[in-house]
Amino acid sequence: MKRKEIVLIKETKQNEFVKKIMDAIAPFLAIRPSDRVAIKINLSGSKEIYANTHYETVESLIHYLREKYGITQITVIEGSDGAYFSAKTTWDIFYKFKYKEVERHGAQLCDLDELPHDQILQVETISGLQEVNFCRFPADYLISVVPPKTHNIFPVSLSIPNLIGFVKPEQRVLMFGASAQEMKRINFFQSEKYFQLLHLANRNFVALLKQIPPSLVLIDGLYGMEGKGPIKGSPVFHGFAIASEDAVVADALATHIMGFNPDDLPYLDLAFHEGLGNNRWQNIIGMDPQQVKFPYRPHPLFQRQRKWREAKSRVQGPGEQPPQKQPPSHEENHPEED
Repeated sequence: MKRKEIVLIKETKQNEFVKKIMDAIAPFLAIRPSDRVAIKINLSGSKEIYANTHYETVESLIHYLREKYGITQITVIEGSDGAYFSAKTTWDIFYKFKYKEVERHGAQLCDLDELPHDQILQVETISGLQEVNFCRFPADYLISVVPPKTHNIFPVSLSIPNLIGFVKPEQRVLMFGASAQEMKRINFFQSEKYFQLLHLANRNFVALLKQIPPSLVLIDGLYGMEGKGPIKGSPVFHGFAIASEDAVVADALATHIMGFNPDDLPYLDLAFHEGLGNNRWQNIIGMDPQQVKFPYRPHPLFQRQRKWREAKSRVQGPGEQPPQKQPPSHEENHPEED
C-alpha cells in the first residue's frame, strides 16, 4: 500500500510539543476546514493519571486545529474502560481528569457508551465465534491520541488497542478472546489458553481496525507507562511524539522507540498483511529513532507474549496459508548497541 509520512520529535515541554509535531506533519494531512473532527482519547485508568491521555495535550491540539485549519466542529470522545470496571461513567472520568474544560475552548465531549451500539463485529474467542456490538461516531476525521504503555496481552498498547472504547462496555472483554468468567479461570502465567488469547485478541483488534481506521494517530510520549501496564504500571518520563495518518506504522515506530521489536507485536503483522498499513517505516521526518529510543521495563508476561508465533501455529486452521515473507525488520537492519 502507499506509504504515508511519519514524524518523530523529541520534546519535553508540554506547551510546545503539540505545535511542533503538528507543524511537521501538517503538510501531509488530508484534513479540511469543513471536517467534523473527533479526538479519541484513552481513559483506561479511573484514577491512574499516567494510564490516560494527558488533558493538556488535547487542549493544545484543539487550539491548533482551530487556529491552523479553522475547524469549528471538534468533539473529544471516549468510552472509558476505567469507568466501567470501577462502576463509574465515562462522564465521571471526564470530570476527574479536567476534560469538561474542553467545552470552554469550543469543543464538545461525547461519552461513547451512551451512543447506540448498533454495529456488529464477529470476534474469535476460546469458545468459538461470538458477536460484539460497537458504535460509530459521525466524524470526517478521527484522531487517536494515546500515551505509550505496556500491556498484559499485547507487549505494548498504542493507537489500535485504543479502539476498544467504541465497543459496548460489557462486551469489551470478548475482544481479548474470552468472556469475563473464562478470563477469571485462566492463569496468564501458566495456562496454555493464554497463548490462544494472544492469537485471538490480535486478530479481533485488526478486525475492529478495519471498521474504524483512525485518520491520524498522535502518540503522546511526553510520558508513558512501563511494567504492569496498561493501568497499574510505573510512569516513564520520555519526551517524544509520533504522528502519522498510518496507524500501523505509528504503532510500529512507537514500539521500537519503547525498546521492543515490532515483530513481537502481532497486530502489526496481521494489519500489514490485511493491507491496513505498513509495519516498516522509511524516511522518518524529524529525529533519528536511535536518538529517542528508551527501553521500557516490559510487562511481567513479556516472555510469554513473545511466543505469539507458537500460539499462532497451535490455533491456525489447516486451510490457512502462512503470510508472505516480510522485508527485514528494523532491528535486523539496526542491531542493538552494547
